[in-house]
Amino acid sequence: MYKKVERQALYVWVYSLKWRKKLQHYGTIYYSSPKMKYVMLYVNSNKASEIRKELNSKKYVKRVSLAHRKELDEHYVLKTSENKDEEKE
Repeated sequence: MYKKVERQALYVWVYSLKWRKKLQHYGTIYYSSPKMKYVMLYVNSNKASEIRKELNSKKYVKRVSLAHRKELDEHYVLKTSENKDEEKE
């Protein structure tokens, strides 16, 4: 049966995008920006810190940063006229 695996996004800033193919070894490439020279890479959450350290040691990597999407609240409440009346009272 399928088991959901928690994933973590890493932003890998590189000197040149010719190294994009090497980064496929570490995880799934979701997006790459030719203008800003970074690659958004999804890796397993339990291995994220190990992969981050390993990528920082590579010569073609400027820096690696974690995405903060997990920290954001994704449950939004729309304000309706009823909600606005409750806030005024």
